[in-house]
Amino acid sequence: MESYHFDPFRNRLARDIRNNLSRSLLQALSEKDKTIFQRCGADYLQQHPEALYAGYVKARLANYAEAFAIVEQRQIKEVLQQAAILWDLELYFEMHELLELEWKTAEGGRRRGLQGLIRAAGMKIHAENNNGKAAVSMGAKALEDLVKYGAELTGFAGYENVLAEIRQMLGTA
Repeated sequence: MESYHFDPFRNRLARDIRNNLSRSLLQALSEKDKTIFQRCGADYLQQHPEALYAGYVKARLANYAEAFAIVEQRQIKEVLQQAAILWDLELYFEMHELLELEWKTAEGGRRRGLQGLIRAAGMKIHAENNNGKAAVSMGAKALEDLVKYGAELTGFAGYENVLAEIRQMLGTA
């Protein structure tokens, strides 16, 4: 029997849940109101979804609460600092979405550095979904950008850890 997992690449409901929850976290961080993601998660859970979806929502909500508490407690406003927290909590899709907003307005080396972090998050997202080929490809591109433009990412506390994880992914490919 084929193992089934939460796969936003091949399942529309999974993609919708992931995208909507992620948007709710970013809005909550922006507005400093955790009830935004709590309501979004509760809306999904009130529909009594299959255990697979309910488990994903509950796990995300727990990680969101932790990320939100850290950001609020430390009064973190800088996007790169928030992104590092999301990386540490394995909220790679949310990190990707947060940085993409910043990337759209960035220029020069900072833009390329942000692109590297976005690709690193993409690498982890693909790895989580058992898409090794895409993860390796994304990791190689991320490493290139980060090595060249990492100096533009002051404020991203996890820079060395991200590089190490990329190199590990590429070394085992």
